Amino acid sequence: MGVEKPEYSDADFTYDYEFIRKGGLIFAAVLFCLGMAIIFSKKLKCGNKASSKFENNGDL
Repeated sequence: MGVEKPEYSDADFTYDYEFIRKGGLIFAAVLFCLGMAIIFSKKLKCGNKASSKFENNGDL
């Protein structure tokens, strides 16, 4: 009986490495900027909270 096996090729699995590299760099840059924004925003908020804590602890 003539059962034919389909031939598979790696042509379906070609990757555009330049696109992947650029996408990864953009993703890393966005995460870096987001992290810096979070760090600096917490730093500014903590400075304000710390000064208000010392003012409110005058009852001790």
